[in-house]
Amino acid sequence: MNDKKLHSDLNEESAAFFSKGKIAWEKSENAAWGEISAKIESAPKGKKVTLGSTMKYAAAAVIFLAVALGAVTFLYQKSVETLPGERLTVFLPDGSEVEMNAASSLKYYPLKWNFERSVKFSGEAFFEVEKGEKFEVISDKGTTQVLGTSFNIFARDETYNVTCLTGKVKVTANSDESVVLLPNTQVKVENGKLILTQNIKTENAVDWINNQFFFPGTPLNEVIDEIERRYGVTIKMPAELGTRNFAGNFQKMYNVEKVLDFVCKTMQVQFEKQSENVFLIVEKS
Repeated sequence: MNDKKLHSDLNEESAAFFSKGKIAWEKSENAAWGEISAKIESAPKGKKVTLGSTMKYAAAAVIFLAVALGAVTFLYQKSVETLPGERLTVFLPDGSEVEMNAASSLKYYPLKWNFERSVKFSGEAFFEVEKGEKFEVISDKGTTQVLGTSFNIFARDETYNVTCLTGKVKVTANSDESVVLLPNTQVKVENGKLILTQNIKTENAVDWINNQFFFPGTPLNEVIDEIERRYGVTIKMPAELGTRNFAGNFQKMYNVEKVLDFVCKTMQVQFEKQSENVFLIVEKS
């Protein structure tokens, strides 16, 4: 087939093909706009929103956000913890002072303090409370309430002791039994019952503030626990040795090995140093 014949056939086919599309493309401008207008008119109508209703929705949203933000802010809680071997002084929003012993925890709500002077506490601490509305310290085994005073709380595991140095404190056990403490008195919670002791030497209850240890007749396992906390070490000991009672006092100015040597000689046991901060107490050979 020669080139002229080929070009002639292609031109005829192209003309036939494009002639089929003329109906879609040759509508008048008016007809095209007419179809578009008809489709717009037949489209579903949107809901009318007046300016007044829009403002109501906006106001409701603002109120909701303000309430939510206020609630979150109001419930903001601050936590303070001391590590083993660490002591820390905490100043509460009203100026009340808390001297925290090692391995203790304190939680309170700073932004609602003016409405509720309340803290959650575990461990050991000395509180000096500014006068004002009710001040409350909540622990697992009891609650201590004061108006303005100084006192020491020991709240670890099953032990809960409160010692009043100045002013008055009210201690309530989980059993709802309560007692009011005056200066130089102490209460212990044992099996949900309050045991009151009067005319005590309060300096012994706050010996830790002066870096001293005082044990009037204490099970050895409790003595070892306190040495662990105050020195930040680990001390292993067979359970049967822990029931022996230790009585004595010493200062933290000595290193932990001197302290263990003193305690062990008194109790007829000995200690072995297993690593830098790990010790083992065993029966004396």
